[in-house]
Amino acid sequence: MSKTNTQEMVKLTTTQIPFHADLTLEQLCYFLDISPKATSLISSMKFMLNTVERMNEFLNRSTFAKHPLYLLVQMRKEHIDTYGYTNKYDFVYDYYHNKKSAFEKLFQEEAPDWKMNKYRTDDPERIYDCYIEQGKYSHMTEVALFA
Repeated sequence: MSKTNTQEMVKLTTTQIPFHADLTLEQLCYFLDISPKATSLISSMKFMLNTVERMNEFLNRSTFAKHPLYLLVQMRKEHIDTYGYTNKYDFVYDYYHNKKSAFEKLFQEEAPDWKMNKYRTDDPERIYDCYIEQGKYSHMTEVALFA
């Protein structure tokens, strides 16, 4: 007589959130129970989650995040790593063509006039140098203190 070991197969299941082709920011806030009073968070979400794909990614990843703001910060850093400027001259070129767009690409945050007006210089090379000194994940108002 021989004994055989029997192994039980365990089937892992994961909950997959479906892709919402018509997802809006309002629906996303509802799904994640984000209060309309969280204006700063919602404003950041409007800028960072500017496509249905990014909103769905945020919704899927939010199940593992500690807080929606933490996830937004993480996604901002990933976006800077992937799409940010890799050299000063590209920033300078873009700055002279569209200052607001260049700032938004550099910092991956909204660049309203009041933030752009905080800069004491209009020299894009100086701004980029200060950005590098402060670190690639620095914020627009942070760099404005030194430029």
